[in-house]
Amino acid sequence: MENNTVYVVAVSGGVDSIVLLHKLVSKLEITGHPPLYIVAHFDHGIRQDSQDDAEFVAELANKYNLDFELGEGKLGPDASEATAREARYRFLRKVKHKHSAQMIITAHHQDDLLETMIINIIRGTGPRGLSPMNGQSDILRPLINRRKSELIKYANDNNLTWQEDSTNTDEKYLRNYVRTNIMPKLEPELETFLEINRHIEKLYYDIDSRISNLLPKQNILYRNTFLGYPYIVQKEIIRNWLIRCGVADIDSSLIERITVSVKTLPTGKKIDINGRLWLNSEKQNVLITSKTSKKDDITNV
Repeated sequence: MENNTVYVVAVSGGVDSIVLLHKLVSKLEITGHPPLYIVAHFDHGIRQDSQDDAEFVAELANKYNLDFELGEGKLGPDASEATAREARYRFLRKVKHKHSAQMIITAHHQDDLLETMIINIIRGTGPRGLSPMNGQSDILRPLINRRKSELIKYANDNNLTWQEDSTNTDEKYLRNYVRTNIMPKLEPELETFLEINRHIEKLYYDIDSRISNLLPKQNILYRNTFLGYPYIVQKEIIRNWLIRCGVADIDSSLIERITVSVKTLPTGKKIDINGRLWLNSEKQNVLITSKTSKKDDITNV
């Protein structure tokens, strides 16, 4: 990471992000020429005691003499993982834009990667699901090669304290079920999963670099140009376009639906993408627009 550059650090208050922040601050003390870190915490409003996490992170940011940004979602106890994730990343990108930050730094680790691969297999997301941390160019994940057990050991060795999220044991969430019931049984084969991930990641890095040259600018897709590509290329364009426009939870069914709609949606019609965005059809173009802003402004979606 470059010196004298601004980074947004996503800190939930859990052990992973507390270790991340401690490592970053410790590195600052060693180098003496630090980048500027903005501590960002998003209170989803799912748990009644979530305000305790926000206060804990705010106090920690103050201890480290770092700026603090708080986002509040008020999503309610029935919010899905996908809804929570999308709201969180929307907040982080707003903070990034506000501070003209270069990147967002998250505490994703190797267990997160493996769990997400398994979840994607269950959901039938296809080969893309085996490279789940790919495709977000504004995210840094410096702990991605570390196991959860390593982070807990680091926290204990450095006398760090953290907040325990009670929902992390609730198996109504698929991730928690996978973590508790599937991951331990797959432990002997996890290196095989990692090798698959590395292979798929290299493959799609090459594909994405080629697709990037075909992508529309901002939120406008030119229909005639799009129709000239093979169907498999069209789907890759749609996937990357959705990511560019801020759609966080993308699966094969959504890509399929939007790909077909781009080709068939009548002029003047629009369809819902994810509850927050529209796909609008014009005579020669299709646009992704926010339901809460003017049609050509998706900067904050």
